[in-house]
Amino acid sequence: MFSWASIILTALKIINQIMGAVNEDKWMQAGADAEIAKISAAILQRTAAGKKMMEKVNAMSDADVDAGLRGLEPK
Repeated sequence: MFSWASIILTALKIINQIMGAVNEDKWMQAGADAEIAKISAAILQRTAAGKKMMEKVNAMSDADVDAGLRGLEPK
């Protein structure tokens, strides 16, 4: 027969394993969320840089744009 102490100890071990699994899932989700946030920030930064560049190009006259594009042609 089992003693009350061994039954309680077994129950606590089971609860500990369940809580460990739940916490592990939370940690994995937190890591995934952090990675998504990092990638989103990088995309936002590139988008902002692209927007700045387009604002500069749009502010240029047609002659300035043509001169700038001519400078990119291979020689």
